[in-house]
Amino acid sequence: TVIPQTEVIAGGMTVGVSMDTRGIMVLGTGYVNGEKNKIYEPAKGILQSGDMILQAGGKSLKNKEDLMKAVEENGTKPMSFLVDRNGVQQTVEITPVFSQEDNSCKIGVWVRDSTQGIGTITFFNPNTNGFGALGHGVYDVDTQELMQIKNGQITQSSIIDIKKGEKGNPGALTGNVGRDLVLGSIASNTELGIYGKVEKGKESYFTGKKLPIALQQEIEEGKATILSNIEGEEVKEYDVEIESINRYSKNESKGMVIRITDQELLSKTGGIVQGMSGSPILQNGKIVGAVTHVFVQDPTKGYGIFIENMLKQEKASA
Repeated sequence: TVIPQTEVIAGGMTVGVSMDTRGIMVLGTGYVNGEKNKIYEPAKGILQSGDMILQAGGKSLKNKEDLMKAVEENGTKPMSFLVDRNGVQQTVEITPVFSQEDNSCKIGVWVRDSTQGIGTITFFNPNTNGFGALGHGVYDVDTQELMQIKNGQITQSSIIDIKKGEKGNPGALTGNVGRDLVLGSIASNTELGIYGKVEKGKESYFTGKKLPIALQQEIEEGKATILSNIEGEEVKEYDVEIESINRYSKNESKGMVIRITDQELLSKTGGIVQGMSGSPILQNGKIVGAVTHVFVQDPTKGYGIFIENMLKQEKASA
């Protein structure tokens, strides 16, 4: 597929990332302490980690509170649940148990309906009013599955602390994740990052340089830079080295290996830390890709994704 000559605005700023799941995600099953302290496991062998509960008792669910309400209203009668398991929908039946401890009916599952954190914007595309960030997908911390999202937002954020990365112990940026100033809506969470549209009137927050993209064959081993926001709201440019390029990698988020060489960045973060994913990589006046993963045993090194792969994914996600 030929990508036309494209210019995008380079990112580098961290944003708050908030996403609601498409349904209620099952993290695992547990027990309910029923009458006379008898132990029940009503969902054991019926629901499993990673299932998405879409309906309970024929009612669609917006959040976990809706699930709790539906179960409570149903009482201890057998109840049907519409579940999505690995993309296949099925109906299962569970009989809730009255919990003496909580004085309510329960089905004995641990669930999640949303997630939030911080990440870095890679680019803003003024031609589509779209953005790309992270360069890799957002996975649930408990199930290790790519989160299926219903909707989401990126919001203005600022960095308040840095946990420095060390060998075997990745560091992290800590930022405030408010929902006060919404910058855009997230349309998709993919293996190659998160994508969506910038809110009308908020384009001025994406103030980086407008730069052409580099195709894979233009990228060279050697000196490059990354744009990153590790303090407050300031985006700065830091020196890196592109050590190797793999144009045939099966994992598209691992097309390059980069090493941080900038002494200021190394002294403050130890290298690549969580929250820096999505930091654009620049070389010869062009955007070539984005930082995606850190090497756990050597935080000065990490992987990068080619910018053309992110732009293809933005188009597919539109």
